[in-house]
Amino acid sequence: MNIISIARDVSIRKIEAGDLEKISAYEYSVSIIESHADLDRLRQLHSESSLWDEQAGAVAIVENSTKRFVGTCQFYRAAPCIHGLEIGYIVHDKSDRGKGFASQSLRLLSNHLFSTRSSIHRHQLMIEVWNTPSWKVAERAGFIRDGLLRSSGFGEDPADCFVYSRTKRDFDEELKSSNGPSS
Repeated sequence: MNIISIARDVSIRKIEAGDLEKISAYEYSVSIIESHADLDRLRQLHSESSLWDEQAGAVAIVENSTKRFVGTCQFYRAAPCIHGLEIGYIVHDKSDRGKGFASQSLRLLSNHLFSTRSSIHRHQLMIEVWNTPSWKVAERAGFIRDGLLRSSGFGEDPADCFVYSRTKRDFDEELKSSNGPSS
């Protein structure tokens, strides 16, 4: 297992070939830009890049106690004028939600990306305003609500979205504290 980082309840690791079938059931769980419901296409992309490069990537969320693959986190380059990355997350099975897996894995991925990409100064999340569980995940992971983008969600009649961020400055301040960055 190619572990990237470990928290109390979950670890994040690179996506493995054995994860792809489950991932394909969740269209946008490894890329917000392209649907990955086609398992053959997903396998091709995985063989080419392991779903990870400088501009975008995805990691598996693994429950520590059982070593089960429970979801994914993804990142991709935010708008060209923003020195940052946008991050997304999903815990696949509803029975695994509400256990802290998403907030812990979001924090782990954010910490890892700040630690390994010096040119990145911001991580941001776009969360539809109706999605209360998701914005609570963001807040538990240390992200701050920046504001509202009207009509910016998905679909024919896009929902309003909250924008959340965590900055390199936030991360650096946590490193200077006596406890370091939490996970």
